Amino acid sequence: MISHWVDFTSIESQARFFGAKFFEADPLTQSIFQAGFLKSDIINLPIAGFPGCFDIFCDRLYEGEDYLIARNPFGGLQYWRKRPYFAKTLHSPVQTKEDLESIGPIDLSKFETKIRTLADQAMTIRERGYFILAEIKGPFETPWMFLRGLTPYLRDLATDPQFITRMIEASFKPMMDLAEMVIDQAPVDGIWVTDDLGERISPFLSVDKYRKIYKPWHKQLVDRLHRKGVTVSLHSDGNVMSLIGEFVDSGFDSVDPLEPADNMRLAELKTRYGDRITLMGGITREIGTMTAHQIDQHVQQVVRDGGPYGLILNCGGGIPPEMSLENFMHYSAAVEKYRRL
Repeated sequence: MISHWVDFTSIESQARFFGAKFFEADPLTQSIFQAGFLKSDIINLPIAGFPGCFDIFCDRLYEGEDYLIARNPFGGLQYWRKRPYFAKTLHSPVQTKEDLESIGPIDLSKFETKIRTLADQAMTIRERGYFILAEIKGPFETPWMFLRGLTPYLRDLATDPQFITRMIEASFKPMMDLAEMVIDQAPVDGIWVTDDLGERISPFLSVDKYRKIYKPWHKQLVDRLHRKGVTVSLHSDGNVMSLIGEFVDSGFDSVDPLEPADNMRLAELKTRYGDRITLMGGITREIGTMTAHQIDQHVQQVVRDGGPYGLILNCGGGIPPEMSLENFMHYSAAVEKYRRL
């Protein structure tokens, strides 16, 4: 049977399908209930996730009905609007290159209590038979998200690669150390590295720049975590067709989400790399606007292009709020039908 992993795009989606009562439950209960409803084989326990999620890396300073504000360990502030979903950085601690000098090392011991809680959650999930991924940010995302902000970071990428490397050293090294601390205490099966390296048209950087700046960090991460006995999965939105071979060479066990709307060509990737890496994804984020017939045809085509082995069905954007319950039930039935080998 082909594995399946799907989530919701936002709290807006969860509220539409589950109602307000869902949010009265604790995060663990929510995760298990949601996975059962979605017929998902995988549950993510985030170490460092998107702004506002129940991860262990950031602290929530304020949470209201409509939005929350979180602080990361470097002093940055993130804003997350719940409905409709929207996230942005309110404050980046590295406004100038000189600011980086004031960023001291993170005291990782302060995460011990949160890690023990995560380990207890992982044990409960493991007992229910789910495959557990623990999310972290990668060497591309960590510096801009927690230190610099995306626009100045992309400017730095074009003009000062050495400064980029210094920011990676300051922010991503502790991220790797924290991941190892979690693995040592929690029964997770793999680490899910979210590291969006592109947009719909192309990657944010050339293949050569990826090789020089980010690939050594990806390889170091994969090697360290493989020695710990877990799988390592890479998530990168955007059209990263030109980088997939580099991801394979870095040693990742799977890559996602392979979004068709970003011009990711699943059949081509299966032919070129299907014997070296698991392809996770293929289900378009635009599924919420499809008819029942289109959903059926789409899921069948994804299985045909990426299966029958080395494929995990995944909708990278998750179930969107505009999807009707009727069409969701049709999607769920189509997945169950075509995933069976």
